[in-house]
Amino acid sequence: GSANKMVEDISKRIRELRKSMRLTQSQFAELVNLSEDSIGKIERGISAPTVDTLTKIAEGLNMPLSELLGEISKKEKKQNQILECFARYLKTKSYKDIKLIHELAVKILERK
Repeated sequence: GSANKMVEDISKRIRELRKSMRLTQSQFAELVNLSEDSIGKIERGISAPTVDTLTKIAEGLNMPLSELLGEISKKEKKQNQILECFARYLKTKSYKDIKLIHELAVKILERK
């Protein structure tokens, strides 16, 4: 029924988010503070994530639960437009430049 469709959609969304971040299931599991086994089962749609699990994933990804579930606010739409513009710009650069920009961004944003 529709509950199965929802679980399927959430599973797909989590897998797509992880892949878009270029993380293995193991790396993703560590980031969101869950076991690799849990992530695997969620992604395959074998187990339906609880609200608690979804909250953990959203917190680990530093995004509101609503965004994880696919609802997008105006602020998020604007953010996505900026990201898409930036992604288009980056596509005009070499792989080496993109890698460098990524490394610099991480260093800047992760500074303590």
